[in-house]
Amino acid sequence: MNVAESGPILMNRAGVCLAHFEAISASPLSPPLVLIHGWTGDHRIFTPQIEHFANSRHVVAVNLRGHGHSDAPKQEYTIEGFADDVAWQCGERKLEKPLIIGHSMGGSVALELCGRHPELASGLVMIDSVVMPRRALRDSPEIGQFLDEISGSNYRQVLRKNAWSMALDYDDPPRRESIHNTYIRASCEKTPQHVAYSAMRNFFLNYDASPAASRCKVPMAYIAADVPLVSAACDLDWLKARCSQLILAKTLLAGHFNTIEVADQVNAMLDRFLAVGLRPRPTTGV
Repeated sequence: MNVAESGPILMNRAGVCLAHFEAISASPLSPPLVLIHGWTGDHRIFTPQIEHFANSRHVVAVNLRGHGHSDAPKQEYTIEGFADDVAWQCGERKLEKPLIIGHSMGGSVALELCGRHPELASGLVMIDSVVMPRRALRDSPEIGQFLDEISGSNYRQVLRKNAWSMALDYDDPPRRESIHNTYIRASCEKTPQHVAYSAMRNFFLNYDASPAASRCKVPMAYIAADVPLVSAACDLDWLKARCSQLILAKTLLAGHFNTIEVADQVNAMLDRFLAVGLRPRPTTGV
């Protein structure tokens, strides 16, 4: 499936158009996959995953409200709201026990979805997500400055700079620039300021993932990248304490956009999780 050329599927939820891209094999295996991009992103961050899994499964890659081809009404944008939108889309498409996969902020949306709608999914994979920002980060001057910059007149430049820095310097400069320009920059520039600011402010200052994590009982994996900022911000010990089923993994020598940078590694991990990780884990006896 060429996601750059295929058009979005549009659905109306209470007057708001929500978009997603879809691919399905002739004889799809279970479960289907639902892919959720991150802040100021869109479905293109999952291009290699869509192309890989379209050969064997039903794949749905959403555009979150306010992002990509979805409408961007003037409202508050929250993790809870995004999660309810995606759950509604899953219901409208009649997806049976999908595996929910979220990149970056999309991982927080995926966790919230699985906690709010515990019977919906068969499993959950979060990819380099700041699932629960540490309190020190929430209260830091750096976050306040970042929010001020997003609300300012140069917000598009701020978004581009932030996305560029998250890729890090693992690839040679031409490949890094090509990835940025092909899969990341356009979505940053397209995301309206009111969406970017509201989503980030509510995530860092207001969102609490504890209730969702406590209710989430499905098999769960977290795939980290080599991004010190994300590693320092994300409290995986906190998550593991609430979700004993959590499996931790890490891609090698890749920045935040590892779904593109090292797609072969990410695809292999997802294949393995689908083959083994969704099985009930055996209990060991003496």
